[in-house]
Amino acid sequence: AAAQDNSNIEGEVVVTAQRASADYLSDEQTVVGLRRTADSAIQPVQFTSDSRDEDMRKREIHAMLEAAIRRADSAGVELVTGEFELTKLTLANFKDLVFGRGQRPDTSEIELYVKASLAGSVGSAQGRIDNFIKAVPPNGRALLEKNGEITLTIINPDQYRPEIVKLVAGEALKTAGAFGPDYGVEVAGLNEQLIWAQASATEVFLYIPYRFTVRPK
Repeated sequence: AAAQDNSNIEGEVVVTAQRASADYLSDEQTVVGLRRTADSAIQPVQFTSDSRDEDMRKREIHAMLEAAIRRADSAGVELVTGEFELTKLTLANFKDLVFGRGQRPDTSEIELYVKASLAGSVGSAQGRIDNFIKAVPPNGRALLEKNGEITLTIINPDQYRPEIVKLVAGEALKTAGAFGPDYGVEVAGLNEQLIWAQASATEVFLYIPYRFTVRPK
């Protein structure tokens, strides 16, 4: 799970799995939260070239990246970039991406994501992504390759805060009620930032690190 430094996030953000195990969720997360289907799946990829001349490498990568952007819509995917909040790549902004040095000598690379909507299963999204990667034609010595495991995204997570607060309130009142009418509940932490984690292959779990105490009235 990753708590975010920014508040009032309206864009699409990357969800990183807390674990690689099947249950995904951390033992330290709160019990009450909102579990919902993610908005998209994203596959990390890299465009690389090992042509001897650096300017040639950059031209090859840019040409291949431009071809990928032109194919993306018809393939049902998007190219996006960002470590946390995602930005769509277009023909107008893709040349702003910073080149990195590859692991091999005389290699340049650009890392980004291929994104597919999770309207169906994660398998369907992965299929669209895989087909797209295979269909982008190489340019010179430039290649497009996967660069890690597929993960999930969620759009504007803060929009779910009111629903999560209601879930916490319901649980707190239910717990206090178990002790009888002479008891109430004190809730804290609801002003904390929203946190999210991957809950399954297609779902995310959003929560606020709340705490409550049952007290006599």
